[in-house]
Amino acid sequence: MKSRAVILVVALCALLGAGVFSWWKVRAEDVPGPVVPPSAVPVAQGPAPRAASSAVPGAAVTATPAPDAPLPPLPGSLQDTEEDGAVLVDASGHLVPSADLRRFFDYYLSATGEEPASLIRERILTALRAKKLPPAAMDEAVQVLDDYLSYLEAARGLASKGSVPMDTAERLEALRKLRREHLGSGAADGLFGKEEAVDAVAVERLKLMKDASLTKEERERRMAELEERLPPDVRASREEAVRPLRQQAVEQELLAAGATREDLHQHRLSTVGPEATERLEALDAERAQWKQRLADFRAKREALGRTEPDAALRQAAVQRLLFDSFTPEERLRVEAADAIDAASGSPGSGGG
Repeated sequence: MKSRAVILVVALCALLGAGVFSWWKVRAEDVPGPVVPPSAVPVAQGPAPRAASSAVPGAAVTATPAPDAPLPPLPGSLQDTEEDGAVLVDASGHLVPSADLRRFFDYYLSATGEEPASLIRERILTALRAKKLPPAAMDEAVQVLDDYLSYLEAARGLASKGSVPMDTAERLEALRKLRREHLGSGAADGLFGKEEAVDAVAVERLKLMKDASLTKEERERRMAELEERLPPDVRASREEAVRPLRQQAVEQELLAAGATREDLHQHRLSTVGPEATERLEALDAERAQWKQRLADFRAKREALGRTEPDAALRQAAVQRLLFDSFTPEERLRVEAADAIDAASGSPGSGGG
């Protein structure tokens, strides 16, 4: 199965290359209308209905099928993949605009360039009908889809407007305004709200980094304040990502201040618990062993440089030593370590 990450990358590239969507203001027909249970729930997922698997010549379909006609097979980039995103409905049967809905649209829009824009839109409508949305939610989903397509077309033309290039903050603000012009505040907040909050913090962080008038302490304090403005789930994931780095920094400070291995052991027990302490100490042992193996290899390599005057023979001997000492994966680590040392001017990278 293809990686979802690959599809998302294709989706990002496709968004700015979308075709003209301004004539896509059409309501869906023959909308099924079962009512969902009285709670906000994701509508049943599952792939959109596929047509017969006959081969399609060429890279793109040249005509849009009639509303009741079966759609042609999925384009190559979507075959053997799972539909992304979700369509949420609230307790009263209305659509809930969300980042999940945007990912649902983008999944099909990632095929832009392989299929006509009208066929992609029909695929999205077919996938929406298959979810058996309540009538109100279906109408709202079609409206948000057409508004989203209109926004994408406007965003594509944003780069061609004006002779003065916009910086990051100006471009993000221009996109924020475009979203509300085409989608309205509610839908724009639902589809893009979290992303916009993260972008706003990123822009402010850049400003703080460039502000030479701030002391280190002032900058760190204001950076921490910015982090508090992030959505809670984003903040939690970022905290989880940087926790190991913070733990390592504190440990380095303790060791530099004269802490013993027992002191470090007790610190880990009190901060991360016994299981994580055991893993960290096992990692310490692995690192120490690796450093020793690398040091031994480099010492032998340097000895070859002193004892073998012929450059070709010396290089061959070094290669044999490298292959005898390390696995293929470890050899990549040795090369990376040598490159880092060479960049920093360390003598450890000498290879003869």
